[in-house]
Amino acid sequence: MALKVAIVGARGIGQHHARWHHLSGSEVVAFVGQTQDSCRQTAQRLKDYFGFEGRFYTNLAHMLEKEKPDVVDICSPFQLHRTHAEAVFRAGCHVICEKPLCWDLDKSLDEIVSDGEAVIAASEAGPGKIVMSAQYPASIPIYRDFYIQERGQWDDVSSVFMEMEVNGRKGPKFGEDIWIDLASHPLSLALGFLPGYEIDWQSAHCEIAERENRARFEMVGNGQRSVVEFVLRDIDDGVPVRRFGVNDFLVDWHGYADAEGIYRAKLVREGREVLCNDFMHILIEDFAKYICGDGGQVWVSGEQALNNLKYQIMLLQRAERPS
Repeated sequence: MALKVAIVGARGIGQHHARWHHLSGSEVVAFVGQTQDSCRQTAQRLKDYFGFEGRFYTNLAHMLEKEKPDVVDICSPFQLHRTHAEAVFRAGCHVICEKPLCWDLDKSLDEIVSDGEAVIAASEAGPGKIVMSAQYPASIPIYRDFYIQERGQWDDVSSVFMEMEVNGRKGPKFGEDIWIDLASHPLSLALGFLPGYEIDWQSAHCEIAERENRARFEMVGNGQRSVVEFVLRDIDDGVPVRRFGVNDFLVDWHGYADAEGIYRAKLVREGREVLCNDFMHILIEDFAKYICGDGGQVWVSGEQALNNLKYQIMLLQRAERPS
């Protein structure tokens, strides 16, 4: 069964989500934008990108009523995530929500947590399932195979590390803006490698500097401890680093377009590499299979997304800010 998918916010990352839905066998029937003029431009861009033939709307409620999509992919600004997700769940649709799950710069950190809880409550009140677009957990089976090939077996995870840089097209980010934009990724990876573990808050340390954020803490579960450390950085020039791994087996992520122009990923370590689909492509495809009952899985569930948000905020509340 081909799912009917709509995108909320298809100008930025949403256009790539739309194509990954298309490549995964779903039908992108519509998107929601801000103005008629911007929507016309986006519709042409999507048509050129993957042959989009759907409709566009400037009103989410109108789109939901007319199109009745199975899945709505929310790529709107994060301060709108709660409003958009609740509307979609009321319409009985499934949700893919960009990270962070919720955030509103005009609200307190406790209020942001409440917004996240409201989104998950809306999901649980109806038939719609949710997955958050913190896609690195979708790489874990591929990474695990690479690890076993090189080390001979999969070991207990004693440490998780991630280094992540961005070189934004909209200008540099500073301080907490880096944290809001990126911290969901390493947290989702830690939760993916260490399911059921929780942070030992006595071990937690976070530092928010002008162009770099750092966090280090221990996670406890199954009678074991694992050290989690990550570095988030905004850079002005050069190719951003995306490096992650467990037990000091670190791989570099690189994105590339294949011969057919499809964006894919490779994991590279010491001259050896593994090619795979882009992690977001994997997340979207597996979510579609899950909804259709064809296997697949939800890589960052509602419960995981809410825990991710809570950890992101609780670390930020403890953060040091060097002068």
